[in-house]
Amino acid sequence: MSGPTTVSDAVDELVIGQFHRRVLVITGCVLSFTAVEVLSISFVLPTLIDTWELSGLAAGILGSAALVGIMLGSWFGGWYADRFGRVSGLQLSVLCYSLFAGLTALSIGVYSAVAFRFLTGLGVGWATTTAVSYLTEHLPTRDRGKYVVYFEAFWPVGTVVVVTLAWLALDVVPTDGAIYGIDAWRFVFVGAMFPALLVPVLRRLEETPYYLAANDRIEEANGRIREIATETGSDVAAITGTHEDRGETSFRRLFSPGLRWRTLLASLVWFGINFGFYGVFIWLPDTLEAANLGGSIYEQLFLVAIAQVPGILSAAYLIDRVGRKITIGSYLLLAGVFTFAFATELGEFSLPVSPNAIHPLLSLFLASFFLIGAWGPMLAYTSELFPTEVRGIGFGFVNGIGKIASISGPILAGLLVELGYFTALTPFAVGMAAGGALVLLFGVETMNKSLK
Repeated sequence: MSGPTTVSDAVDELVIGQFHRRVLVITGCVLSFTAVEVLSISFVLPTLIDTWELSGLAAGILGSAALVGIMLGSWFGGWYADRFGRVSGLQLSVLCYSLFAGLTALSIGVYSAVAFRFLTGLGVGWATTTAVSYLTEHLPTRDRGKYVVYFEAFWPVGTVVVVTLAWLALDVVPTDGAIYGIDAWRFVFVGAMFPALLVPVLRRLEETPYYLAANDRIEEANGRIREIATETGSDVAAITGTHEDRGETSFRRLFSPGLRWRTLLASLVWFGINFGFYGVFIWLPDTLEAANLGGSIYEQLFLVAIAQVPGILSAAYLIDRVGRKITIGSYLLLAGVFTFAFATELGEFSLPVSPNAIHPLLSLFLASFFLIGAWGPMLAYTSELFPTEVRGIGFGFVNGIGKIASISGPILAGLLVELGYFTALTPFAVGMAAGGALVLLFGVETMNKSLK
């Protein structure tokens, strides 16, 4: 006699259709707007350093303020999503980061700017954690990996948006650094509050069947499954039970014997990814301007964002063919290699083997290709490591640990850049490569395994 039909059995019978693509676009827009909120400070920071006469340490703290908020927002958002649901978490988090991003435009000094950036980050961390859980819990096992990677493709879309916004507000429109007598940098943050327009769309979302079933709302979960099945033309059996190994919804569960190693591994890898990304990219506009490689830095940053798209698409192709471990591990190793190449080509240090073999911008494009290419598979991998009762908490916790690295990265870069680009960038290359090595050596493969 066969066992009960679980929510994962039912979801795995769904045919991918317009419904799933709509959920992908909505959650992807949430992610795109988080990119706008996070990266906007990168373009404004050089102006604020001059205007407010900031030291390297003060500039690093301002650049990291949102990242502190993201860390705490990830922890809080994961807990909130598992206790009170994914949908309300999405609505409140998007409203939070939009509101405080806009209020940053009213900053009168570094202290108020740090406070507003922190609160913006709180919403960003909350939103990212919740959006990943919401998307993941609507996807059948066979398509989950590539769809979560497609979700990450919305990050470079947001990057292009913020590059365009900064270009218009800081370069095209202003006269002597002002627009109608108002500091031009303030308009970057005014533009960053428009994601609030997404909230009415989020209010129309329904809760995930996994969350409903995990909270013993089986009839509601079945109703949700039936709605999706009708829209996608799927023939789905009714849910008759839940997984027998359900446990408590708490942070303590992450360190139980069955999850302890997964929590540690994911935390370390997210630490390496965030350390590398934020250490390099928060300071990237300033780095490119100082390096004087020729051409407009806005054009260069636009091309860096475009280079991320094929990285994401290639990872989407590989994740369900060669697996999560090989895709994540190899991409992170290569991201570290090309970041190191970028460092050597900008600094005085040179390698015996053809130090100028690759143009600095090509190295940067390839580093961006592989780093963002690894990010999407890592999102999928992390969501698959934890059961439904602690998926939000687990993802939020390890993402928050990663944000400790993202906080320290820009501060460290600000302190080391006076010693040269090679010294400033090499630690981030090492962090990415170390994360890749950890996955390859110690990771568990989750490809083709149903969610619990």
